Amino acid sequence: MLPAMCEFISIMFSVILSAIAIKLADDYLDQDMDKSEKNFATALGKGSMLYGMVSMALAASLNTPISISLFLASYIIGMFHDLKSHFPSRLNGFQESILIFIVGVFLLGWKMILFSIFFVISIQLIDDCIDDSRDELIGHRNWAHRLGRVECFLLFLLTLLISWLINEEIFPAVFLGAVVFYSTILYYQKGRL
Repeated sequence: MLPAMCEFISIMFSVILSAIAIKLADDYLDQDMDKSEKNFATALGKGSMLYGMVSMALAASLNTPISISLFLASYIIGMFHDLKSHFPSRLNGFQESILIFIVGVFLLGWKMILFSIFFVISIQLIDDCIDDSRDELIGHRNWAHRLGRVECFLLFLLTLLISWLINEEIFPAVFLGAVVFYSTILYYQKGRL
């Protein structure tokens, strides 16, 4: 019982630390777009990427497969907004996504990468449902606008269930870690940053 509880807690904290690294990287990249919004990278300044790297290193020390697969999945999903843009690698977003997916499958296995991709998609969808009104005010068309709020929520449930079916052993700890992180972020974004 105790080893299972320790593993559950280490997975949960690995997810929280991975989410911190992903959030800091996302806020760092979106600083120009988020000038009027609360942005952790703006608040932390130049140290935001360093804090993100430290957070990712700690996450990987707790559970390497989960932390790395969630980070790679976030990178893949993030590229979906820039599928045609070319990056310093001279690849476009689609090509980088495919390359990262192949590397992820090679290093971590298809089950872990697919679990993480569906889980990250579900987080993106529920985030778009929650940010629907705010994104509309700033002219950003998220998935809730494109699909409809109800349809976006239903797709969130579907992708969440698919991730659960892919890897039901780690799903509860990953889900709880994501809920703790996301609840904390929502708390701070309501004027406490």
